[in-house]
Amino acid sequence: MIKIKKYNCYYNGKNGKYYVENSYPKKKKSHDCCCEHDHKEDKSYECGCKRDHKEGNEKGKLVEFAYQNASPISNLPPGPGGLALPQTVAAVTLNKVKVGNVVSLNGLFHINNDSPAVQDLVATIYRGIPSPGNLIYRKVIEIDNAEGVDDDFTEVVVQFVDDNFRTTQENVTYTLVATQRIGTGLFLAGPITFTATEIKGPF
Repeated sequence: MIKIKKYNCYYNGKNGKYYVENSYPKKKKSHDCCCEHDHKEDKSYECGCKRDHKEGNEKGKLVEFAYQNASPISNLPPGPGGLALPQTVAAVTLNKVKVGNVVSLNGLFHINNDSPAVQDLVATIYRGIPSPGNLIYRKVIEIDNAEGVDDDFTEVVVQFVDDNFRTTQENVTYTLVATQRIGTGLFLAGPITFTATEIKGPF
């Protein structure tokens, strides 16, 4: 008695040919799915399983971007003065931040110390209006005295990832503020850049 094995026939719409069983040129699946379809190859395919293939493919992608620039061209060498502190450096607003997403914040500005003494700069970021309850980031750096001429004109960089979104929120505003801890003599100067990038999660 001769046993005849059952074979399944597959049609490849790209080249118009038929293939038998494992000879069909299929790509290896990069996900755990109950069906045999390559969702990366054909995103328009309606899958019958319960897995959200689209969500898995989009994780880590940019969702929304906002920025603010000011005084992009500064005088060289930097002159005296600037905007006296405290000062709102910049503010950016994202239309909607969905639950599970994260926001990457990056800021750059310059501080000039016209005081004969070393001064402390406090750089803060608030989600919402500047108030103690909305504070999400804070750093303190020393700015050398003007007479020492070391780094009395200093580049300040702030970086933070806001991942505390338990619900979807609309019109999320981030405000970057520069203040002096005690005394006077620090001034805000350009160039200034502040950006907010919403990235698809969850992570």
